[in-house]
Amino acid sequence: MGVKLKICGVTNLDDSKAVAAVGVDFIGVVTDPVSLRFVERKLIEEIKSAVQIPVVEVIVTSPVSKAATSRANYVQIHRVLSDEELEELTTLSKKVVLYVPALRNAIPYLLKVQKYTSLVLFDSPRKGMRSDPLELSILLNYHPDAGVGGGITLENVYDYLVLEPTWIDVSSSVEVYPGKKDIEKVKRLREVTASWKRRV
Repeated sequence: MGVKLKICGVTNLDDSKAVAAVGVDFIGVVTDPVSLRFVERKLIEEIKSAVQIPVVEVIVTSPVSKAATSRANYVQIHRVLSDEELEELTTLSKKVVLYVPALRNAIPYLLKVQKYTSLVLFDSPRKGMRSDPLELSILLNYHPDAGVGGGITLENVYDYLVLEPTWIDVSSSVEVYPGKKDIEKVKRLREVTASWKRRV
């Protein structure tokens, strides 16, 4: 079985259709104005009407309560949450993906997160910084079903596939410019992830 692929930061319907046609597993849209790839929530409905694959709404600075009104299949909250915010997740019926920094010193936080969701993304603690495969390998021992992200490219993707994550999350490395996807790069990355034979 291959490794699943999420293309994040999709900003328009044409790219959504194109990446879906390539066979990616998840489309991520960022509805938080803090991002260069910010889109209005109405795009989620448009994408869901046009393609069959799950849509992930990504929020960063918005309150956890925003997840309750999402029309996406999943909501990814891309920041470290307080204990109060984690507890708030118990009031939601939405499937929530939680970000955990790709650092071994984040293990105590991961252990908290695991009480609230099984959907975890290990990603770079700083924008523009590549996640360290060694740190990821330690974290994946605690949560083997997690996804990984952070500076993954066609050139280094095998450094991450050998860690046997369930999925990888990619955005800027498959872009022409922020928010515009390079469909040929997406296609090549999809071919690599789909052909990878997971041992776990």
